[in-house]
Amino acid sequence: MTIFRTSFIAVWLLAGCAGGGASMPPDPSQPAGDLADLANGDVSSSPDLAPSAGAADLGTPASHDLANPPPPPTKKVLNVTWQGQQTGYWCGPGSTRMALSTRLASPPTQQTLASYMGTTTNGTDDVSLVRGALNHYFATSFFQAKYMADPPPQSERDLLKHDVVYDIDHGYPLVANVVSGWRPPGYPGGTIYHYVAVVGYDQSGDRVLIADPAGDGAGGSSWSNVPRTYWISVYDLGTWIGGKGYTA
Repeated sequence: MTIFRTSFIAVWLLAGCAGGGASMPPDPSQPAGDLADLANGDVSSSPDLAPSAGAADLGTPASHDLANPPPPPTKKVLNVTWQGQQTGYWCGPGSTRMALSTRLASPPTQQTLASYMGTTTNGTDDVSLVRGALNHYFATSFFQAKYMADPPPQSERDLLKHDVVYDIDHGYPLVANVVSGWRPPGYPGGTIYHYVAVVGYDQSGDRVLIADPAGDGAGGSSWSNVPRTYWISVYDLGTWIGGKGYTA
């Protein structure tokens, strides 16, 4: 036990966020920025962001011809306000707050979310705590916690892609508990337990838009090369989640 604790502390110091470090259960302050503004001109962190639909547009059909419905969109991005995590272990609250910002004009603070989810200096213990916060503050029962094996079988990868497209088409973001292992370009080395928000998709769900609370140096100096938002393949997202879970 002493060896494990020493290793874990070293990982936390390196990662900048210890969220999600607990074992997977059985299978069953940085300035805020608005992605809508990025889509309208500032594309330094995500050069191919598309303008996203507002809440009033959700579910509005493009055609009234029920016999010949329009094809589903190949790309959709939710309006989200990026905010960096405010402590080295608040990646869970930071990701949850960004997810809530896609539908709430005034989402709760990271401090409020940390208290609600029981986040400690060891991070946010499990993605099910994020699910509870999303359902509570959105006043819904929409979200479930879904877990993926490491490595995920194809059936779990297919479900993840389905969940991304379905949720975002219905105006709901996802929050993923990830572990590196696999990591996006610019990430620091070492084993990193982390949370990120998933706020858009492209190529009919083959690519996903990540809002990373540790980006732009919010996770510490070793995160300065990580952008606030970036695109990755949904396959890589599945690999990244492997052994942990996500809300959908």
